[in-house]
Amino acid sequence: MINKYILTPTGAKSHQGVLTNAELVTLVKPSEHEIKQVCQSFDLSPFTFQYRSSPEEVSRFHRTTSDVLTNPAILVIYDFIPAFKKIENQLSPSLIVFDNHHLIICTDSQDTIQQALAKLPTTLAELLIDYLIACQHVLMTTLKSYKKEIDELDQKARVGFSNDSLRALTTLTRRLVFFEHTMNDQATTITAFLEDKHCQRFPIEKRLELEVQQRRLTKTIHIFRDLLASISDLFTAMMDNHLNNLMQFLDSAGLIIAIAALVTGFMGMNVGGMPWKNDLHGFWLILGIALIFALTAAIFLRRKKYTK
Repeated sequence: MINKYILTPTGAKSHQGVLTNAELVTLVKPSEHEIKQVCQSFDLSPFTFQYRSSPEEVSRFHRTTSDVLTNPAILVIYDFIPAFKKIENQLSPSLIVFDNHHLIICTDSQDTIQQALAKLPTTLAELLIDYLIACQHVLMTTLKSYKKEIDELDQKARVGFSNDSLRALTTLTRRLVFFEHTMNDQATTITAFLEDKHCQRFPIEKRLELEVQQRRLTKTIHIFRDLLASISDLFTAMMDNHLNNLMQFLDSAGLIIAIAALVTGFMGMNVGGMPWKNDLHGFWLILGIALIFALTAAIFLRRKKYTK
């Protein structure tokens, strides 16, 4: 869907004219026909929007060429769309093409655009910086929502582990891996964007907010990844300890059975001179001796401290 706006002293107003006369053009989940229309109107390469809804897109900032726009630049940052189920779809790229007189935003999320427009920007520079900050706030809100899940996993890890906890840990780790790589790319992009001469038009407080918020995102994601790594290590240690206890029990049981089998094996040899061979109570005597040895070994193994 294509929406066209012009900026007035009271904010953005809808524009019904041709695309090139609009100051702001938003493409929300655009079709191939709409992408082609925008590319033809502004003389942009179709490659610009090729990965607009794909997790293969990368955050970047660079200049491009156009006979319609004046020294345009391309900026790709990420928004978050909770309506999708998979994290690779939830982290949705927002492609922004702009010059001094035009701003084109291609995204799958209408909500973040509306948040920026609600601040009633009067210039494209205001609108662009407000949109970038709005995207960052959405990402930070999502990251903060993961903290509750991390705390719950941490509490469960301290009392034991279950298959449900391990699955939840794997799912959350997968989300944060996508977040971490995406934010690492975006941090480099925001730095390059802020160093560009185009950003000199932005108020200093807005530039600082954009920079600091990106640093907060990067710090938060790294902290959460380390917290999950510590929980994962705890789960692994508990499983190893559980497995060690199981192997200790099985080895002890095998040793006890082997002692009894050794006694009965000696007494069962088919040779002369065996004691109690013709005794009426010989079977019970041998069984008693085997049980005494087995119980002695069991008591010894139970009292043995393997950690010392």
